[in-house]
Amino acid sequence: MAAPTVIKPIPNQVINERSAYGPLDLKTFIGVAQGDEMPRFSAGLVDGRGLPPGMICTVDGILTGIPAKGSEGNYDVMITAENASGKIDATFIMIIKPVITDKEGDYMDKLKSQVWQALEQKLPIPDLGELIDRPITALDIYYLLERWGALKIWDAYNLDPPGEPKQITLQGASKHYSVYDRGSCIVAVPKDLFSHERTIEDGLQTARAMAREVYDRKWTVELVGFEKLTRAAWIEIQHLGDKFGQKLDVINYDPSTNDIKLYSSQAAELSLKNMPE
Repeated sequence: MAAPTVIKPIPNQVINERSAYGPLDLKTFIGVAQGDEMPRFSAGLVDGRGLPPGMICTVDGILTGIPAKGSEGNYDVMITAENASGKIDATFIMIIKPVITDKEGDYMDKLKSQVWQALEQKLPIPDLGELIDRPITALDIYYLLERWGALKIWDAYNLDPPGEPKQITLQGASKHYSVYDRGSCIVAVPKDLFSHERTIEDGLQTARAMAREVYDRKWTVELVGFEKLTRAAWIEIQHLGDKFGQKLDVINYDPSTNDIKLYSSQAAELSLKNMPE
């Protein structure tokens, strides 16, 4: 058994505040020899601080997130990959540029602050006329989609209308999500739309748990919801098909090049991990 090694340097990454980043698959740059234990990944700054606000690194080597407003700057990022035989570090520079819609962001931050202050002090809500007349931006729409972060998986050939929601507990689902069984579909929704504790990873965990549930039910499925959640569910369904030798039909879903690339990378990793020594 051998420790992880750097396959090739990680290139510098340039992103904007409040813009979706990644996913960057770190296994493209750090790996192990065939048959060796796959590494666990972590990330932080070279000076010992954590990643910039809004950025995360999963233990299976996916770097993603939405840099928070005010995180502009150059960051020396250190990626650590470790297995039982040892560990290795790799560094790169993450350059976060100012938010493209900075003026609009300042307006929204100021307005939210005024509204919360009014609620706390039981004062009249500020005039929202300017907000109502303000054009909707792509940033607004993406923010709302991410905050709602819902996923619905349909039993495609069940033509019954959705029944009364019954909350269910799925192994691996995030504590920040509620999952409901409605007969012809299962639905996941955030418990608190504006929680600062909930991250994209909570949604991805829940999407994978839902995929495992519908695979057990042998549904022909249709995925509806936030794109990152539908992607996670689709990839998990592919892995389950590989594992058990029976593919589940997913209709009306056209996987992107990145979807296929991420699935293929994870599938190769799982194949190496499951090979006999």
